[in-house]
Amino acid sequence: MLKSKLNPDGTVELSLAGESVSLTAREMDEQIERLARVRSQMKEPVPDEPPTIETVVFNPVYAIRTDNVTKGSLLRLRHGGFGWLNFELPPEEALNMKKTWSDIVYKLELDEALTEGGYSGPERRMTKPH
Repeated sequence: MLKSKLNPDGTVELSLAGESVSLTAREMDEQIERLARVRSQMKEPVPDEPPTIETVVFNPVYAIRTDNVTKGSLLRLRHGGFGWLNFELPPEEALNMKKTWSDIVYKLELDEALTEGGYSGPERRMTKPH
């Protein structure tokens, strides 16, 4: 089994079968990206249903870019462990998300007045956010 340890200098030491290597944050990001690409090519697909929630990223930084020619959108979410995750959405999915978020706003009776003092809702996570 691969073991990991955070070193005092901020690098991470990975050990496997008596061999170890230390990686900087940038090198770790590169390895995570490579592993993700390999994972996406494995015969066993990522499950269609999400797993049980163990950790949650609270209020992630995000960016959206649009393309006027294809009408597509690039949704980018920042995760503290995985880095920037990029999702290309076709126009029909943007419309579906618009409806979904409109339904959520209506169901929760949200309006701008609620956000003036910042989020003050209960903490619902059992683990630390990333």
